[in-house]
Amino acid sequence: MQSIGLTDGTGGWVDRPAAGGAEGPVAPFLASARSALGSARVELDAFEPEGRVAVSLLASVAEIVKMATSLKLSLTASISASGACREVGHRNAASLVAELEGIPVGAAGAVVATANRLKECPEADDAMRKGQLSEAQARLITAAAILAPDREGDLVESATTKSITELSDDCRRVRASSAKADPMATYRRIHEARSLRQWTDEEGALCLQGRFTPDVGAKVAASIEAVAGELFETARKAGSREPLQAYRADALAGLVCGERQPVHAGVDIHVRIDHEALLRGHTVDGEHSEIDGVGPLPVPKVRDLMTDAGVRVIFSHGEEISRIYHFTRTINAPLVTALINRDRYCVVPGCGATRFLEIDHVIPHGERGPTCLSNLARLCTFHHGQKSNEDYRLRRGEDGKWRFEPPPFGEEPVPGRAPPG
Repeated sequence: MQSIGLTDGTGGWVDRPAAGGAEGPVAPFLASARSALGSARVELDAFEPEGRVAVSLLASVAEIVKMATSLKLSLTASISASGACREVGHRNAASLVAELEGIPVGAAGAVVATANRLKECPEADDAMRKGQLSEAQARLITAAAILAPDREGDLVESATTKSITELSDDCRRVRASSAKADPMATYRRIHEARSLRQWTDEEGALCLQGRFTPDVGAKVAASIEAVAGELFETARKAGSREPLQAYRADALAGLVCGERQPVHAGVDIHVRIDHEALLRGHTVDGEHSEIDGVGPLPVPKVRDLMTDAGVRVIFSHGEEISRIYHFTRTINAPLVTALINRDRYCVVPGCGATRFLEIDHVIPHGERGPTCLSNLARLCTFHHGQKSNEDYRLRRGEDGKWRFEPPPFGEEPVPGRAPPG
């Protein structure tokens, strides 16, 4: 008879018989996979790979994890539907998953929800079975596809080309513009459930956790970021550097305690909306109404924000702003606004960074590269450094997609040598 090992609450293991008593054809394959992975673990300890070999092996492990996750979600959905969890002493599937994986019940509940949604999302389910999606990607896609089934294929495709941050934004937009969604009802629920919690952790530190509507949260976050940016610059000039979270904590404390003045004039909140949606009063599928870096915002709330001097509204309809073109290194405010709207993440494929992005001339200004939208891109500090100092090449293809390529073999910069020019 097949048995399932479950903890007895004291760190020991108890064998409980599985329903039916038949292992079926799958168990031998899983046993073989466990044995093979155990052998790989032993060899890895002896081999200690480095460099590109380690990267290649990690990529293989990631593929295996995705395939294993597909099996996990299929089995979880089956257990959830059949109630088999109760046969082994658990009230629901989430409780069982929590014990088997060693994760909180809340996190296990998200696993069960994703598994159940996959049954209603055939394209995402097929991609999972092929090992093309991670659990995080499946969770985002299925939550959106349930509301907008016609967009499921687009989201699955996005998962293969975009970072998880970009995919998350795409899924939020799909949920917000779905015919089944009610943005204002969602906004009201968030407002009614707004909160600010505080507690003391095990070391005696005061901890805070807040929940705000997107517009209020954006103003709070922008105010903190503006002051944190000033603190960062001051520290950098003094030769000191701490994590960004530390400067944000100092900024919040300074603002709340009256030790720092809000930087109203320097705080910008960028709202992106389709012109037709603004006139209509609501979005339809494929349209935008959102705060950059935060998420969807109902059109009526966008109209309320438009009277705020610190808010810049960027219309997706029309190309007026993209036609700005100047042969000067100075990047004027409208051009910066257009660039921020277009490149909300580091443009390097798969990066997804949104903080401390730097503006780069694709064709360097010293090589007569123009200061225009088509020759500018926003890069994170790491990738900007690679382009400037390690001869990486940034280009945009005719399909509109960015490419970031290492220097040709044999032309890599010599370590320690100053970059040309």
